[in-house]
Amino acid sequence: MTETTLQWIQFFKLLLLAVSATCYGFGGVSGKWKRRFVAPSIATAGIAGLSLWTGNFSWLCLLFFPLLSAAYSIGYGDNSKLMKLLKNKVLVRAVVGLALGFAALPIVIAYSAWLLWALHISICVAVSTISGAFNPMESARAEETMIAAASLLTVLFMF
Repeated sequence: MTETTLQWIQFFKLLLLAVSATCYGFGGVSGKWKRRFVAPSIATAGIAGLSLWTGNFSWLCLLFFPLLSAAYSIGYGDNSKLMKLLKNKVLVRAVVGLALGFAALPIVIAYSAWLLWALHISICVAVSTISGAFNPMESARAEETMIAAASLLTVLFMF
């Protein structure tokens, strides 16, 4: 594959990140199904398509969908069961970040991306915790889009 083709592939990874994170964000506005099912479907289909294009597809990639969907379905608001159980916003957000990090495990196994996985988990936990518990962003739209982007950014460079 030429360097130019490889660069186009990286561009499509970033485009996939933007589309998936946007769907996640719109799921926060209305219709949680966009967040829980559409965003993970787009991400997984994109990963499968790009890995087929590069000739390194693994069936394990398809397990990303149910794991990411489950992680995106964890409630982390003040009315969530997890929040009521743990009674600690920082801890709840850290658990959500860990779930987002562990969703990538099939891709990590398929491509032996263990070092990137450590980075991925660190990013997911940090972004989820800081953005949710300390709310440094201007809006919930920015927060949710950043969480979704963090949940995919490193994953897209594992294959």
